Amino acid sequence: MMERFTKPGYALALLGLAMAVIPLNDALIKIMSASMSLGQVVAIRALLSLVLVVLISDGLRAMLNLSVSVFWQFVGRAMCLVIAMLLFFVSLSSLPLANVIAIFFVAPMIITLLSVPLLGEKIGLHRFASVSAGMIGVLVIIKPSGTEFQKENLLVIGAAVSYALFQIWTRRLKAAGSLSAMVTVQHLCYFFAGTLMVAANVIWPVPPTGNVTFDFLARGPVLMSLVDWLFVFICCLSVLFLSVASSNAYRSVEASVIAPFEYTAIPFGAFWGVVIWGEWPTAQAWIGMALILFGGIYTLYRERIHNVDVASSAPMPAAAAVQQNFDDKTRSND
Repeated sequence: MMERFTKPGYALALLGLAMAVIPLNDALIKIMSASMSLGQVVAIRALLSLVLVVLISDGLRAMLNLSVSVFWQFVGRAMCLVIAMLLFFVSLSSLPLANVIAIFFVAPMIITLLSVPLLGEKIGLHRFASVSAGMIGVLVIIKPSGTEFQKENLLVIGAAVSYALFQIWTRRLKAAGSLSAMVTVQHLCYFFAGTLMVAANVIWPVPPTGNVTFDFLARGPVLMSLVDWLFVFICCLSVLFLSVASSNAYRSVEASVIAPFEYTAIPFGAFWGVVIWGEWPTAQAWIGMALILFGGIYTLYRERIHNVDVASSAPMPAAAAVQQNFDDKTRSND
């Protein structure tokens, strides 16, 4: 089952599905930002995720069996994601959902570029062209020199950079520990960060300021309704699914090939923005999204027509064990 799970086709399909689901998490947190603090949402979501991880996987035992060095590398990787999450949701409280998600998806392009110096992967002219198209799309959406530019756009760019580093680190750790341990550490860091934020909100209470971004960060904890608990539980399931699918994909497939499957979130982000808030993207935003999607889809097209081998050159531990047994048997037969 693990061998099938880590095959490029399965890994990429799961990632595409997870990226289609995750905009619902973003939409629900945007709704809750009107009454709850980011720290409270993150802490409770992470706690529910950890309970599920303990109940349905060996994640806790696998984490405890990690070496000290690997554990702290997993923590460093997870904290890159925590920073990305904080910047993303702070910006989301005051920006349209579709725009935030589209701008955030400069991240796969940053990953593609960083995969060369940091991972030793190769990108040719066509991959570089697709990355450039996506970068132009982001600039079209954020309008850096226009009168409508919002400083929160820079927070989204920061989130994208931090997320890119997170996934590059995931790729570098592809043969370290196990997937379940990696996911467990990730949600433990979510819980730690959320709890610290809630503690800060309790110790240093701040009255409402009218600034939606600041209030989302500084608001004290509140009693949650049944609807709030339902929303957080849905967020928990979607984030847990993405954690598994994303970590598995980046441990199994070349980082520079994964981008097209992450772009699944862009149209679904626009969908939820329209359905919930009636936030129809502007014509300029549609053009930017089209350029971002074109860059990703063209990369996928090039990989398919040239039959590029996108599988990891260093297998995950389970696959490595199978290969080692095969090699031992081959040598004994010789």
